[in-house]
Amino acid sequence: MIDLIEVFDRAETGPLTSEIDYYMKRYVPKLSEVIARHKVKWDKQTIINTDDALTDAVFEAAVDLIAEAGAYCPETNRVMQFSRDEIEVACAQAPRGATFGEGRERKTMYGRRPDTTDDRPWVHVGGGIYTSDEQVYMDTVEKMASFNIVDSVSVPSILHLRGKDSRVRSPQEILAACKTVRLAREGIRRSGRAGLPIINGISAASQPASMFAASYPDFGLRPSDGFLIDFLSEMVVGYEALQKVAFYNSISANIGSTSTPLFGGYAGGAEGVAVTATAYMIMGNLVFRGSYHYNAPLHSKLHLSSTKPLIWAIAMSNAAIGRNMGYPMVNLPYLGGGSGTKQYHYEMACYMLAVVTSGGNVFSGHPAMAVQTDSLVPDDHRFHAEIGLAAAKLTRAEAEPIAQKLFPLFGDKLKDPDKGLTFQEVYDMQTKRIVNAEYRKAMDEVREELAGMGLEVPVS
Repeated sequence: MIDLIEVFDRAETGPLTSEIDYYMKRYVPKLSEVIARHKVKWDKQTIINTDDALTDAVFEAAVDLIAEAGAYCPETNRVMQFSRDEIEVACAQAPRGATFGEGRERKTMYGRRPDTTDDRPWVHVGGGIYTSDEQVYMDTVEKMASFNIVDSVSVPSILHLRGKDSRVRSPQEILAACKTVRLAREGIRRSGRAGLPIINGISAASQPASMFAASYPDFGLRPSDGFLIDFLSEMVVGYEALQKVAFYNSISANIGSTSTPLFGGYAGGAEGVAVTATAYMIMGNLVFRGSYHYNAPLHSKLHLSSTKPLIWAIAMSNAAIGRNMGYPMVNLPYLGGGSGTKQYHYEMACYMLAVVTSGGNVFSGHPAMAVQTDSLVPDDHRFHAEIGLAAAKLTRAEAEPIAQKLFPLFGDKLKDPDKGLTFQEVYDMQTKRIVNAEYRKAMDEVREELAGMGLEVPVS
């Protein structure tokens, strides 16, 4: 596989073009061309694809897209070009596992194939949602880390110092990023699982300097945690991403390549999102040297992941990579329903049925499109992890009719989702036990409904 210096050189030596010309003359027409060439088509009804020939066509279309459109570096106005041979070598040499954590919590996340019903997927919970104060932050992290089915956590975001929010890219942002890691480590330590890995980097860190500072050995993220590096939509590889690539590879850290192709943007519809999401996972190893991938396609207007075409596309990209590359991945869903609502649970169940049976690992989702402060309610995430583990026992063909039953329960609400609860509204702030009876009732009722549909979700 080409070395990193050569990758960086491609951002300096590729064809010179403007960003708009890259999109209008390369990416958009080439995406349409490869979709037509490989006959990639969504039937507008299916939620979970079971046609492996179509799955493989998506993968081949993704390889063609990278080879023919390349990626774009905005700082140099250059197209980063890669040959088909270079892409195929990167696919063949991609990691099949990523090892995280310390001590007894040290485990390996593996890439999974579709319809694998005899393995246990990796269980990741949490999210980078904003918290209002340090106590809520630590309590949230501690409770999520305490669930024994959890293999890793995403930690929330805390941006304020001395009562004021830190401005992006300011010196205060560096202090906020360091503070975030210290609080997260303390919350995890209190759970009794000090070695548990954090694999979402630091949500408070928008710039490389903040992430590098938050990796300081005395208090920061460890190489055995996970460090996210984002592609900028669509197919854009910026200098800040490449700076992170250089640093994290220098300390042999786990890199999580991260992508958010937009439905309704340059990626187009379901087919374009499926192909582009698959291309990002291939480039995650080729360009970033990733250990794992965060797959997070979004609707450009609704700002969520749970529309029918998006669930199809996300699951399709999982299956395409699972069958042809084996790169470990988790899928980050942004859901409409608020914490503790039935809508939130229905959306998550439908999403889990699609992505886990298609080869993804388990990742509990962001409620309320990740915009409601203090909306990480840990028992939601345990329930959704339980749903994901139950889904892993099904094939895609077995999961599809259940997903079809679930979608009508939330599909019409996506434009005006049900409002949810906060951490403080669910738990006693001293004991951290659930005191909201309606919250518990909704979860129990959804568990019963899922069992009636054919998805038995045991309590962990």
